[in-house]
Formats: sequence, C-alpha cells, structure tokens
Amino acid sequence: MKSFLLKEKKPLIKWGSLPDKTYFEGTVPEGYSLAVSPSEEYVVVDVDRHGKIDGFDNIPKKIQTELNKSLSYPTKNNGRHYWLRYTGSRLLGNKTSGLGIDLRVGGKGYVVYYPKNDIREQMYLVKDSSKELNFWLEKLFSYKHMEL
Repeated sequence: MKSFLLKEKKPLIKWGSLPDKTYFEGTVPEGYSLAVSPSEEYVVVDVDRHGKIDGFDNIPKKIQTELNKSLSYPTKNNGRHYWLRYTGSRLLGNKTSGLGIDLRVGGKGYVVYYPKNDIREQMYLVKDSSKELNFWLEKLFSYKHMEL
C-alpha cells in the first residue's frame, strides 16, 4: 500500500513510480486530500451516487451484506469505498462498470481516503472475498481471457 497527496483530485507526484509501502506521514494540509493505492492483494469497490445513477441500486443484497462486513467508509457524494482482499483467480481491471460502481485494484489505482485515522491501523478490518463476491466482481471487472 502507498499513499500520497492530491490537490483537486490530481496527484502532486508521479504516484505510479512510488515504491509500495511509501506512506504520507503527518496531517493532510487544508485543501489537499490523501490518496491510497492498495497493495496487490487488495481491491476497493467504489460505489458512486451521481445524478440519476445510484451504484447501490446495482448491488445484489447478498453482495451488499458481504461488502458491509469489510472495511469501508463514506465518500464525499454519499457513496462508499469497500476494501477487500480478493481471493479469486481472474485478473481484475482498474475500471468502471457504467453502473455507478468502479473498482480500484492493487498497484494500479487509488482512492481518496477520507477518514482522519490511519488506514494502516484499519487493515485488520478488511475481509477476504467469498466465491459469490468473486463471481460478481469478475463479471463486472475481469479481463475474461486472463487468469492470475
């Protein structure tokens, strides 16, 4: 996992070249945000609510129940970021679904981290994905021809 500062949702550095385990220390200055890029084994399900699209409407109840058991926090637009340890075998993409649900995968994407507490101290709350959740994630975000 690594973190870095954003100004108006834009990284202040070339975040892709930052080594893993490089973490911004200290208080995030006024007017900036903290971005976190998950490590390889993690994914972040980013559920958005924009205009007429409410990503929560596109999540099956059983999947939502499982997501709610893992580390999560609200976003600025009443959405939510759900952190999971992906246990499936397909290669997942860092991409959008068109359903108000995006996926950020380890080492390739990042999310804004809104809580004040240090995420590294919260990682014990991240749950492993189930077979059913893997199937749902893979249906939306996998490169169907590739496996891990």
